[in-house]
Amino acid sequence: PGLPLMFILAAYLKSRSVWTIVLVVAFTSWATGARVIRSQASTLRTREFVTSAQFSGERLFRVVFREILPNMTSLVAGSFFAAATAAVMAEASLEFLGLGDPNTVSWGTILYYAQQQNALLTGQWLMIFAPGLAIALLALSFTLVNFGVDALSNPRLREKS
Repeated sequence: PGLPLMFILAAYLKSRSVWTIVLVVAFTSWATGARVIRSQASTLRTREFVTSAQFSGERLFRVVFREILPNMTSLVAGSFFAAATAAVMAEASLEFLGLGDPNTVSWGTILYYAQQQNALLTGQWLMIFAPGLAIALLALSFTLVNFGVDALSNPRLREKS
């Protein structure tokens, strides 16, 4: 479980900076995307078009960049945008819990200070609504860009004209 591990690491580290949050998020979230991409590359490696390219004498560099990588474009893009969305959510979560630098301005610190000032009880709902909406819109935009990249790079999703 990545998020509880992020909480523990961020709480244990003495430094409260942006780089601490970046390192904690990067350290705990790289494995999922790497596992998915590795399994897809292993599957593609056993396909006939890769085997025929290897038997025809193509170099490994050409096989990887001409045969395997173009077939993984949608998966790599999807993993990237999913990881970026998860990183934004994790950063906002860690900042909201007060585990980041309180002097930096981020959506998580805005939510942290809104919660500290009892924004909902005092009727200042905009202090919670604005950063929450910004996070949701960023996640939606990453998802829509992912759909666009997937439609361009996945031949099964291309529209026939």
